[in-house]
Amino acid sequence: MTVSSANVPTLRGARVTLRPMTHADAPHLVRWANDPDFTWYQWGRRPGRFPDDAAARKWMDVIVNEHRGVIFVIEHEGRPIGQANYRNLQAKGKSAEVGIGIGEPALWGKGLGREALGLLVRHLVDDLRVHRVTLSVLAFNDRAIASYKAAGFEVEGIERDGVMTDKGTWADDVKMAYVVGRARPQFDPRPVTLTGTHVRLEPLRREHAADLFAVAHEEDIWRLFLVPMPRDVGDLERWINVALEEQILGTQVAFITRRISDGAPIGSTRFLHIDRANKTAEIGWTFLGRDARRTVANTEAKYLQLRHLFDDLGAHRVWLQTDKLNDRSQRAMERLGAIKEGELRDDRISHDGRVRTSVVYGITRADWPSVRARIGGLLAR
Repeated sequence: MTVSSANVPTLRGARVTLRPMTHADAPHLVRWANDPDFTWYQWGRRPGRFPDDAAARKWMDVIVNEHRGVIFVIEHEGRPIGQANYRNLQAKGKSAEVGIGIGEPALWGKGLGREALGLLVRHLVDDLRVHRVTLSVLAFNDRAIASYKAAGFEVEGIERDGVMTDKGTWADDVKMAYVVGRARPQFDPRPVTLTGTHVRLEPLRREHAADLFAVAHEEDIWRLFLVPMPRDVGDLERWINVALEEQILGTQVAFITRRISDGAPIGSTRFLHIDRANKTAEIGWTFLGRDARRTVANTEAKYLQLRHLFDDLGAHRVWLQTDKLNDRSQRAMERLGAIKEGELRDDRISHDGRVRTSVVYGITRADWPSVRARIGGLLAR
């Protein structure tokens, strides 16, 4: 039996082509399934899901015959680099489930998977008249989640401990869907790289914990934070996991701050309390290591964040808040031109049980031109 069919088209994009997979492609699946990074992020498994060509061919037949699906080989520059498939095509509900994987980690982050997914969704929607396309992705695969969101998929829920990995740990399974006619919000902060002259803000990832720990392991940073100082890399990994879970749900976007001159990590910052309907967000959870404080780093990082929110995304208001006891942070906000708007009394419970009063500062769209000029002047010094 051959998996491909004469009525399955080849889908062509600018950089990738999706052609129907056949049994002759089994060695590609075996090769990809032996890459430890691919198998972990794709399935939460160790290498060897397809131990031989026969196992790969059996998987193809199951997708086609039992799940009413079609599998494509993703090609880039004339060579196979991954697979994409759809299955469980429902005529009455006009729905289908998709799966996709770039089998060569060296090509991750280059937009090839996003383009392939776009071709597949366009085929389902335009040619097969599908109204709803769903997919599942492991919660720790934040690169894929960001790519799927950029392709128009929205998070609909998280199955807690939905997958048992080959490492004996549970992983959350994120459910996402693309629905025809649902437009992306006008104000929609997402993971992005923001580059200045002195610092670069990159999407924060779980693998950054080891490098960032050397910067974050400092009592002075966490003295007035709501959570305790991470005592080891594992603590920082858990702190990052919480940030990325909120990012999955769309309430936060987390960054690692790097120095341009040498690429070294010097801190972290986030967008929080993202309100898409009202076009507002908070900038917070900001910290810098000892060597980066009282330098241009914080000023430029805030400028990059504010410029992205106001100029790129069209924010109406951006706000900041800090502990009332944190005079240094308050002076820094005022130095940027943010307006003190008031205090939220007994607003937060700190990790040590202290009930914190928060001081709130705001910058509106009307304020932004003068704040932008003010920060520009500080950066020019």
